[in-house]
Amino acid sequence: MGRQYYCEFCEKSFADNPSSRKNHLNGTQHKNNRKNHYNSFKDPDERLQEERRKRPCKNFPRGMCDFGDNCRYSHLTEADFAQLEQQVLQRRHHNTGPPPSLEDWLSKRDKRIQSESPSIKPDLTLPVYTMPSNLMHIPNLPPSVLPPPPDIFNNLKYEEWG
Repeated sequence: MGRQYYCEFCEKSFADNPSSRKNHLNGTQHKNNRKNHYNSFKDPDERLQEERRKRPCKNFPRGMCDFGDNCRYSHLTEADFAQLEQQVLQRRHHNTGPPPSLEDWLSKRDKRIQSESPSIKPDLTLPVYTMPSNLMHIPNLPPSVLPPPPDIFNNLKYEEWG
């Protein structure tokens, strides 16, 4: 069995060859799924304006609309419109202040970084490297084999991994 391509928009897998992938990516179901995925991240104000431009779907209230999210008519109820308008108003109210200047943002960022990243802990003992005795007599060793200078680790910031 050959390699499989998994489409995250459609949640389907199929043979990974150019013709199958091209057919899938140009298919209407994939295009609609992709469009719906990116529409879910739209700004509420933009989404509200788009839905207001649409006429209400006649079949959706009866539960008979076969087009679902791909319907050209609006499927939002009055309660959905009110909720979307509330989101838009909250967002507008939240963003009423002027945006921060670049200098303010950079100074806040520097303060946050300095408070988050501790320097070398005082109780941390730094390793001392020595040259193996069997390599001492070999001239012109490459730098990767030589031990590092003892003071090279003094100015490094200490960070824990994991």
